[in-house]
This record gives sequence, C-alpha cells and structure tokens, in this order.
Amino acid sequence: MTEKHRSAEWQRNSKHVRSRVRAAWAAGDEPECWRCGRPIYEGALFDVGHIDPFGGEGLENLAPEHRGENRRAGGRVGARITNAAKGGSTFQALPWA
Repeated sequence: MTEKHRSAEWQRNSKHVRSRVRAAWAAGDEPECWRCGRPIYEGALFDVGHIDPFGGEGLENLAPEHRGENRRAGGRVGARITNAAKGGSTFQALPWA
C-alpha cells in the first residue's frame, strides 16, 4: 500500500465511494466502472480508483472500477517508473494507463 492510500483523506473518501456503490446495488442499480464504462455487478469485487493517478484523494478524483482493471493499470504505471529509473524510455504517465 502506498503512502497515498494511508492518508486520512483517502481512507474517508474511499469508504464513501464504496458506500455509494453498495447503496446503488441496494437500489437495484449497477454502478459503472469509470475506466471501461461497463457495469459493476452486485457482489463483484471492485476497487476505488484514481481517475488521475497523480491527482489528490478527493471525491472528485475517486471512482469505482473493476478490480482487475485497477490493478493492471497500477502495474503499468509502476513498470514505467521502474523502467525509467533503469535508464529506459522516458516516463510518461497517462491517466488511463
């Protein structure tokens, strides 16, 4: 877990996003994954993702997304950072990567 995910603001706001997803399910709705636009079905595992990976932990930058998509994107960003540190290509973070 990164330092960003230990902050009080992240903890508070990620709980709020999770509560909104559960409330949507309780109302019979299927919230959408912000990354792909497909529904997150009731009971599915999901993460709270950063819309802008370098943005803050405010509610305007957090949204539910499919767990696999969130973790693949984080892996790609981490790989870019690692490769740039090894003298590879220039690091260029993309908000959707």
